[in-house]
Amino acid sequence: MLLKICGKNAGALPSAVTLLLVVFVMAAAILISSTKSYADTDDVSGMTVHISADGRSFTVQTGETTVGELLAREDIVLDTDDEINVPLTARVCENMTVSVSRVEYRTREKTTFIPHETEYTETPLLKIGDSEVRTEGVDGSVTITIEDKYVNGAKTSCRVTDTKMTDPVTEVIAEGTALQTPYSKREGNYRLENGIPTEYAYKLSGKVTSYTAPEGSGTYSGRPLVIGSVGVDPNVIPFGSEVYIVTQDGSKVYGYAIASDTGDITDIIADAYMGVTSEHWDDAMNWCAQFCDVYVLTVGDNSVSWR
Repeated sequence: MLLKICGKNAGALPSAVTLLLVVFVMAAAILISSTKSYADTDDVSGMTVHISADGRSFTVQTGETTVGELLAREDIVLDTDDEINVPLTARVCENMTVSVSRVEYRTREKTTFIPHETEYTETPLLKIGDSEVRTEGVDGSVTITIEDKYVNGAKTSCRVTDTKMTDPVTEVIAEGTALQTPYSKREGNYRLENGIPTEYAYKLSGKVTSYTAPEGSGTYSGRPLVIGSVGVDPNVIPFGSEVYIVTQDGSKVYGYAIASDTGDITDIIADAYMGVTSEHWDDAMNWCAQFCDVYVLTVGDNSVSWR
């Protein structure tokens, strides 16, 4: 029966075999193509990658899966601020370009100075033409902190991170208004013009003498005995009055004082206290007696504190 069938279909056998061979070849081709495609997507062995880092560019064949693994193989270590054009976790692909930029931040300060101003004021404690600095002038400043960004050694940008400012201090210069440097350095609320008080209650002209006293002495009115105290006739110049004393020829100035003491003031307007006897006897002798103008700036109430 078999022989008969074969004999009957002898001419058809070659065609069937041929058909089977064609089907087999096509299936094999599809399988090979599928396998190759899988290898192209998941197998990175032999991939070409272009790397640029640390001033050099080169090409490598790699089998690493990620960019981070590739850089580790090439001993390229990234610092905290360094930049890269692709993530370290990115998968390596054919003809990929990996660029590493070395980034450095440098800090610097820039200071701009603000010139101080100068203010002039008057003082009756210095003679005309003399001056002294009462407040030292200090320049102010503005200091900014700048952060510069360097990429591969070249500065690419900058930004201000901090600003500090100190205000300038005005310099105060006091210029003298007295005819001579006053002996009394006691302060008072008065103003001089050409060495003479601009405002006063009345003026007396005559002899002004000088005196000293032992250390610890007081005054008749009970006020402290300090340089800038004068003895007076309280019927002419009441205790507590403010006076300004200058010689009539302008050669000497006792200056500002408080009428606070009394004594033998016959034929004199005032007796100017020069200080403790052991220290200022020579000053008293140098003044001795001078013909003066005594300007009564304010009139006291003649009060005494010891009663």
